[in-house]
Amino acid sequence: MSGPRNPRSPLLLRYIDRLSEFAGYASAVLILLSMLIVCYGVLLRYVFGASTVWQLELSTYFLMFSAFVGGAYGLKHGDHVNLSLIVDRLPEKPRRYVQLVASVLGFVFVVTVAAIAFVLWWETTQEGMTSGTAWNVPLTYPYLIVPLGMTLIALQYLVIVVHILQRIRTGDQPANEGEDLEGGRTQ
Repeated sequence: MSGPRNPRSPLLLRYIDRLSEFAGYASAVLILLSMLIVCYGVLLRYVFGASTVWQLELSTYFLMFSAFVGGAYGLKHGDHVNLSLIVDRLPEKPRRYVQLVASVLGFVFVVTVAAIAFVLWWETTQEGMTSGTAWNVPLTYPYLIVPLGMTLIALQYLVIVVHILQRIRTGDQPANEGEDLEGGRTQ
């Protein structure tokens, strides 16, 4: 949900929301840094005729972080892929149940991806694998991006599910006119 959450919301849910916000801002900073790193690499190559061994790899890892870890921020604000053509036309109560089922299924999917990614990260870490490039980064760091991002998204899904369940139980309407249960704006 965009904007402030219900102050009566459990403390853990508010912390998850803050963590998602932080992840979004960190992702924005890393996108900016990626752009600056790429510009630096272009300037270095075409103006000075030199190159770096780290520039492309680091900017790629920063963009991976932005995509996966920043996903929790996008989910929190309803800025994710959302096929709501039919759902938006449903009456309020059935719409809540459809959104609940969709959120639970999204949670299950994301937890599954996180579990598989954690196993892959652990194997990479145990084997001490590196990127094999000139920079030769230990792959334990970039391989942690996906499980970290999926875990944050799963936590944000839990927040959404709790809020949907609260609205089903109490019959509350979304806080703002035109806002759906996940915080995104309806058109």
